[in-house]
Amino acid sequence: MDKVRELFVRFIYLDNLVGVDKETFLENFGKEVEGDRIKKLEKLIDFYIRNKEEVLKELSYILVGWRVERLLDLDRSAILGGMCEILMGENPDEVIPSYGTFARVFSSDKSPSFVMGVLKSFKEVIKK
Repeated sequence: MDKVRELFVRFIYLDNLVGVDKETFLENFGKEVEGDRIKKLEKLIDFYIRNKEEVLKELSYILVGWRVERLLDLDRSAILGGMCEILMGENPDEVIPSYGTFARVFSSDKSPSFVMGVLKSFKEVIKK
């Protein structure tokens, strides 16, 4: 998985877990990427911070039969990361498999198909 995306999911996860702020996160983890890659990470984090409530609301509409808070923390973080990138105009056909790969590596056995399924549903919703 792309290191920027991995760090972005880590930021979302830590934000939900302990409320980490951007500066502290970048101070601790930003050295894992550099140059344009750190700028991309900062842009993703800024978008998430500005749009967190709206993106969570969108996620709650997409989940049929699930509540957002019942999702595995890592799955929710990966889904939110993918949703943010799609909303920022990134190609969903590249974004969705990347976050599925994250779920395969870091979460449960069923997580990749779940994460990708939710992101595919989101892609269809925003097309309309």
